[in-house]
Amino acid sequence: MKKGIKSEHRTFSRREMLEMTIGGLGVVAGASGSAFAQAMERLLTPPITRGPFYPVLKPLDQDADLTILGANKQRAEGKIVHLMGRVLNAKGEPVTGTRIEIWQANTHGRYAHPRDRNTAPVDARFQGFGVQTTDAQGRYRFKTIKPGPYPNDPTWMRPPHIHFDIFGKHDRVVTQMFFPGEPLNDKDRIFQGLGREKEAALAKSQPLTKDLEPDSMFLLYDIVLAKG
Repeated sequence: MKKGIKSEHRTFSRREMLEMTIGGLGVVAGASGSAFAQAMERLLTPPITRGPFYPVLKPLDQDADLTILGANKQRAEGKIVHLMGRVLNAKGEPVTGTRIEIWQANTHGRYAHPRDRNTAPVDARFQGFGVQTTDAQGRYRFKTIKPGPYPNDPTWMRPPHIHFDIFGKHDRVVTQMFFPGEPLNDKDRIFQGLGREKEAALAKSQPLTKDLEPDSMFLLYDIVLAKG
């Protein structure tokens, strides 16, 4: 975090995460015996290629809010996404202290990376990379922007997705999270290549709570590691 930035504008405190999780999403704070958690116990988060755009120079600002960069008070362009979930092991037990890195394209489908030759606009206000560590119940949360699709080659348009690098106590998984209801998912070679594991790579839409922007998205994405 850059010196001088007020932390209340840049990170979610433990208390805020607890209040927003319990108050707005009982399924996240609920016991691992929930129907969703039981299903995910049997379906591990699949490893998916890291891709060529992992940040070369990571921003000094690496917190959970990717919509505001540094001392800039103007938020990034695009639709706000509130993303939260838990990291569990195959038994459905929470994995505390897991480091989670995410990186992604901006709303126009362009990465802040020198190898990205996409001619789409760069958004200098978008952080593009964030880091969180799971709490005692394995929970994490990010506020970001819905990434735009982009051409991988002349015949292949990648759907919106967010890259994850997950460092558990015993396992490390690099993966990609996909957005529900995206038509491009049906044509994406990476997503379709997952077979039955597609379900574990797909975020779940949640109803907006009153504390969130009315035009934002609220997504749940639980991560399941073999050992944790």
